[in-house]
Amino acid sequence: MGVTFFWLSVCIPPEHASEVAASFAAAVAASPVSPAARQVLDRWREAPGSLSPEAVPDPARPGFWTFREGTEAFEALFRPEALSAFGQGFIRTGTEANGWGIQLDEDHGTLMITDRVPASAALYFGLGSAQAARLAGHFGALFVAPSDVGGLLPALEAVLERPSPEMLARARRWLRRGNNTDVHPEELFSFLPHALRKAEARKEGVVVLTARG
Repeated sequence: MGVTFFWLSVCIPPEHASEVAASFAAAVAASPVSPAARQVLDRWREAPGSLSPEAVPDPARPGFWTFREGTEAFEALFRPEALSAFGQGFIRTGTEANGWGIQLDEDHGTLMITDRVPASAALYFGLGSAQAARLAGHFGALFVAPSDVGGLLPALEAVLERPSPEMLARARRWLRRGNNTDVHPEELFSFLPHALRKAEARKEGVVVLTARG
């Protein structure tokens, strides 16, 4: 059984927006990109084939399998502990919940559950390095103030709407690192625009986070 990851979006009422923004910024500051991950990203931009989610034979141990250098460093970008803990506060109740009384439910947010791999990692790999670099936020984590939702939505739609068959195929490859046959790649590409549209309709802000189960 693999680790479960939750990719969640939650609408943030205007009266709580500044406090949530500050907490989000602090969690991002506590989630820096490591030198190893930066090297992986730079290499991926120069040589897209350098990054792969599939296991390969381990040259050091005949009969065993391993992953290419950089695969795990790349994936770790999408599940830093500080942002994961922040996200868990919108899922849990009682003393472990967030201090604003904001709960994730059908009216206020959206939840995607994946096995072993963060959904946002599969989305980034599906987009490819050039398109992924155009996404706002911090590797699938995002806070948007109520006044900024309408302005950011077209930019997100320009990157994520109508993914090519090649993009969908790449996203599916990364999803296969876990037991994610029920997750459709198209859902990955629609997740962020859907979150912002819901927030815009409610005249609220939105926070998007990956939380480890």
